[in-house]
Amino acid sequence: MIAGDTHVNWVSDIAWIGEKPYDNRTGAGSIGVEFAGTAVSSTGFGGTISSAEKIAASYAANDDLQWNEGYYRGYFELHLRQDEVEAKYFGCPTVATRNSWELPLANFTVKHGDSHLTRPIAGGHVEAGYIHQGEVKHSNLTLNTETGQWQVVGFDQMFVA
Repeated sequence: MIAGDTHVNWVSDIAWIGEKPYDNRTGAGSIGVEFAGTAVSSTGFGGTISSAEKIAASYAANDDLQWNEGYYRGYFELHLRQDEVEAKYFGCPTVATRNSWELPLANFTVKHGDSHLTRPIAGGHVEAGYIHQGEVKHSNLTLNTETGQWQVVGFDQMFVA
């Protein structure tokens, strides 16, 4: 686990690894779900998307950690409904300049009565980072929150120099 690290996004089933049975393929044995996120000002893994994803993948031995991402800065929305909880993660394509762009990174669901993430995790794919069961599909399809238009965007500089 990346416990105490506030510089990365992560999502995990909470389990007593080594103490009680837990199946990371199904979530059986989990006692809850943990959602954590970065702040726009956090340091994250730094570097490039590629180098950040290599660091994220280095946490793969953590059976309960289902996704982590440390390149983008952003936030997540937690939607609490009677039948489910949904966490929607968003990242900013750059924090070097003020802008209205946001990139959907991943969505996670916990169904009512379950104590684990719904499988397939994040619907089977995320925009960035490392996912235990699924794949990373980079699209850079980004929403302009001022105009409501979607566009593939890229910036030369991610962080404030």
